[in-house]
Amino acid sequence: MSPDRPMTDLLRDEQDIDFAALDTGPRTIHAHVMRPIMRQLNQALAHTVLDLGCGNGWFTHALERCGFEAVGVDHDSVKLAAARLLYPHMRFETLDATQLRDSRLTNRFDAVVAIDVIDHVAAPRAFIEFALDALKPGGLLVVTAPYYGYIKNIALALTGRFDARWDPLMESGRIKFFSRATLMALLAEYELAGLHFETVGRVPMLARAMVLSGTHTG
Repeated sequence: MSPDRPMTDLLRDEQDIDFAALDTGPRTIHAHVMRPIMRQLNQALAHTVLDLGCGNGWFTHALERCGFEAVGVDHDSVKLAAARLLYPHMRFETLDATQLRDSRLTNRFDAVVAIDVIDHVAAPRAFIEFALDALKPGGLLVVTAPYYGYIKNIALALTGRFDARWDPLMESGRIKFFSRATLMALLAEYELAGLHFETVGRVPMLARAMVLSGTHTG
């Protein structure tokens, strides 16, 4: 199935998307990054897409709704059980992307998308290497992470919201806090051409997230 260009063009161009029309799911988490990701997938002429760290599969299903052949991967068996229940016709794999690579995924995908996952893994380099192994030569890697910058960090401190962002009492959550410089430095270690950075959500200094992408040349 080729991508549904009317749907993806709408996501790319329309400023007031009704994301509820796509499906129920964590729209407050993913909706703000959908438009830039879909735009980049379109520009890369991607067809097969790996949603790395797919959780309950909401974004994986959104990709399929837009006409992409999407596969979801996560290490959390509970979330994947929900994904399989919600979207029984789709493919989801239980894998730890910081451990051994899976030969079933090697050189399989035109694009790999990882939404707000890199900040949850203790071994980000192993995670990136897993993603690159799954890409075809010339494939597109898209990584998002919450944005932290000098002005935003000051604003969080002044408003007393540091504990909400960096709560060490949580049983799970973010264990890495990337800046633009550190995220770009990580991806610059690998064979990625045309690294592209943008912020999304709110004004740039207080952005919700950053999106970094590049083309695999290995």
